[in-house]
Amino acid sequence: MVVVSIKEYQEEVAKLLESAGVSIFSVSDITGYKKRGYNVGWFGSDNGKANSIVLFSFTDPESALKALENINRCNADCNTSFPVRGFVLSVEGFSKMM
Repeated sequence: MVVVSIKEYQEEVAKLLESAGVSIFSVSDITGYKKRGYNVGWFGSDNGKANSIVLFSFTDPESALKALENINRCNADCNTSFPVRGFVLSVEGFSKMM
């Protein structure tokens, strides 16, 4: 699963994942950019750039779906210009572990 959020929400997002049973994940800093007047729902309604994070985890399907539910509930309750975005991705292949 992949989660994208602004940096300021890192601790809250970590709690959302942990409460869903996603206890192992990686976090990386990223910078999100948005062109003025262009909005496809990815970034909030503000213009410019945002200091963001991406969280990445290999987890079981049940925990990933529960994390999405937590994220959706948080976004509905928080009413923010920078909603948390979560994605569950299928793994079609992987390198062999030795």
